[in-house]
Amino acid sequence: MRKSNSEFKTAFVSEAGSELSNNDYFAYVELDDYACYVLASGITDLRSTEAAKLAVEHFILSFQDNPSMGTRTLTGYMEETNRRLKDAGTEQRLKASIIAVVTDYKSLRYIEAGNVRLRMYRGGRVHHSSSDMSLAQDMVDQGRADTVLERHEERHNLYSYLGKREFFRPFVSTKIALCDGDIISLYTSGFWEHVDPQEIDDIFHEASNEPKESLDNLEDMLLSRQPMGLKSYSIAAIFVNKSYRDPERERKRKRNIKIAIIVFIVLLIIGLIAFFIYRHYQGKKEELKKTETETVEYISGNNFVRAQSSCQSALEQAKSLRESDDETRMRKYLMLIDGILAADKALQEKDYATAYDGYMTAMMNSKDADLMGMNYIETHLALAEQHLYVGDLIALGNRALDADEFDKAETAFYKARDKAAVVHDEDGRKAAMEALDKLYGKKEKQNTAGEEKIKKSTEAAVADAMKKGDGLMEKGDIEGAEKAYLEARAIANAGGDKNSRADAMKSLESVYAAKAEKATEQTKAVDAKNQMYAVASNAAEQGDKAFGTQDYVSAQVFYQSAMDKFTALGDLDQAGKMKTKLDNAVRKQGESNQSKQNAQAMEEKAKALYTAKDYAGAKQAAISAKQMYAALGNQAKVDEMNTLISQIDIDAVIDKNLK
Repeated sequence: MRKSNSEFKTAFVSEAGSELSNNDYFAYVELDDYACYVLASGITDLRSTEAAKLAVEHFILSFQDNPSMGTRTLTGYMEETNRRLKDAGTEQRLKASIIAVVTDYKSLRYIEAGNVRLRMYRGGRVHHSSSDMSLAQDMVDQGRADTVLERHEERHNLYSYLGKREFFRPFVSTKIALCDGDIISLYTSGFWEHVDPQEIDDIFHEASNEPKESLDNLEDMLLSRQPMGLKSYSIAAIFVNKSYRDPERERKRKRNIKIAIIVFIVLLIIGLIAFFIYRHYQGKKEELKKTETETVEYISGNNFVRAQSSCQSALEQAKSLRESDDETRMRKYLMLIDGILAADKALQEKDYATAYDGYMTAMMNSKDADLMGMNYIETHLALAEQHLYVGDLIALGNRALDADEFDKAETAFYKARDKAAVVHDEDGRKAAMEALDKLYGKKEKQNTAGEEKIKKSTEAAVADAMKKGDGLMEKGDIEGAEKAYLEARAIANAGGDKNSRADAMKSLESVYAAKAEKATEQTKAVDAKNQMYAVASNAAEQGDKAFGTQDYVSAQVFYQSAMDKFTALGDLDQAGKMKTKLDNAVRKQGESNQSKQNAQAMEEKAKALYTAKDYAGAKQAAISAKQMYAALGNQAKVDEMNTLISQIDIDAVIDKNLK
C-alpha cells in the first residue's frame, strides 16, 4: 500500500573498469511496505571475487524473510551476512565493504561496514553523508591528516568490513525522515577515489526527476579523466519523487491527542492519589520514628513500663507500614523490655534465682537491641547476685554447723549478715542472726559437756610436752626444747591450768638463758671471722696498690697473705682470685727484672760510646735507655739519662768547633 502511494526511482551504474571482472554488486527489492537497496564492493587482491555478490544476496534474502527498519534487526541481517561470508567454502577468504539502505517510504535508515559511501541531497544540497570505517577517516576527523580522505594512503585500512572474524561492529544510522525530491546516492571507492565530492554534489544539484541521466553524467566525468588502474566502480541513485503520506495521519493525530489528554488526566489522578498516599505514608513513618524515639528515651531513662507501651505501639505501626527493619528492631526491643520487667517483678517478690536468670536473659537480648538498658541490667543483676550470695553463705554455714565446723560456720554466718546489711536484705539478715544464735547454742552445749574431759586431757598433754622438752634440753637441742615448752604452755592456757603454765614458763626461762649464751658465742665467732675477712681484704687491697706501682715483690707478699687467710676462712673463690693475682705478680716481676737488665746494658753502651767520642751513637743509646727506665717507672734513672744526653750534645758541639 505504501509503495503504490509513493514514487521511488532507482538507477545504477556498475562496471569492471580496467579489471577483468566487476568486483562490485548492487541489488534492491521494493516490497509493499518496505524497500531495501544494497551496494557492496569486494576486498581482494585477486582478479575476481564473489564476495560482493554473496554479501548483497544474503542481506536482501534476510530482509525479505523479515522486513524491518529496527536497529537490532538490521544489525542481525549484517551479522548473519558476515557469518555466511566467513563460512563460505572458498580457498580465498571473502571480504567486502557494504552499505544497505532500508526505507518504509516515509523515512530511511542505513547500515554500513567498510568504505562504500552514502550521500543524501535535499533541495539540491547535501543533507546527510556517511563516514568511512577506516583509519584514514579517524585521522581526518581528529585533524591528524594533511591529505584529503580520497587520497590518503590509509583509506582502505578498515576496522570494520564483511568477512572480519572477530570484533565485527557495523554502524547503524538513526532514522532519517524523507521529503519529496530527496536523492540518495551510493558509490564505491572505484568511483570516489577519482571524482571529488563537490563534483558529485554539482551533478545532483542540477538533476531532473530521472536518476539515469545524473548517473550517465557522473560516469562520463569519471571516464573522461582516463585514470590509470581504474578498478571496479559502481554508483546508484534513488530519487524520492514522492514519499508516502499516511491518509489517516490527521485522524490519528487527533485520536492521539485525545488519548494523550485522557492518559494525562488519568495519570494526574493517579499521581494525586499516589501523592496523598505517599503523604499519608510519610506521616505514618514520621509517627513511627517518633514512637521509636520515645521508646529509646524511656529505655534510656529506665522507665520500662512506659517503654513497653510505646514499643508495642511502634511495633504495630511498623507492621501496618510493612517496615520489616523497624518491625524486627521493635520486636527485639520489646523482648528486652518484657524480660527486664519480668526480672524486676521476681526481684520485688524476693525470688532472686528467677530474677538472676531473667536479668541474664535480658543481657543477652540487649546485645541484639543496640545494648539498650545494659547499665540497668548489670546493676540489678549484681543486686540479685548479692541476694543469692547471702542465701548461699547461710546454706554453707548450716552445712559447716552440721559437721561441727564452728569456726567455718561462724565466718559464713557473719559474712551473710554483713552482705545482707549492705543490700538491705532484712530477711537475709534475720536468717543469718538466727543461724548465729543456733551456732552459739550448740557450741555452748558442747563446751559444757567437754570441759571436764578437756581439763584431764590438758594435764596429760602438758606433762608429755614438758617431758619431751626436758629430753631435748639434755641433748642440747635448744630450739626443739623451746617448741616443746611453748606447746606445753599453750595447752595449759587452753585448759586454764595455771600451775602447768608456771612450770612451762620456768622451763622456757632456762631455754632463753641457754639461747642467750649460745648467741654470745656465735657473735664472738662471727666477729673473729669478720676481722679475719677485713685483714685478708686489706692485704688484697695493698697487693693491688703495690702491683699498680710496679712493686711486684711487695704485691707478691700481700697476695700470698690474702690467699692464706681466705683459704683459712674457707672462701675458696676469693683464694682462687688471689692465686691468679699472685701468679700475675710473679710473672710481672720476672718481666721487670729483664727490662731493668736491658736498660742497664743500654746505659753502659751509651757511656762506652760517649767515652769513645761516638757522640751520635752514644746519644741514641742514651735515649733508648731513658725510654726503658721510663717504662720501668725509674724517674731517677730517667733524669740521669737526660743529664747524659745534654752532656753528649755539649761535647759534640765543642768537638766539632775544635776540628
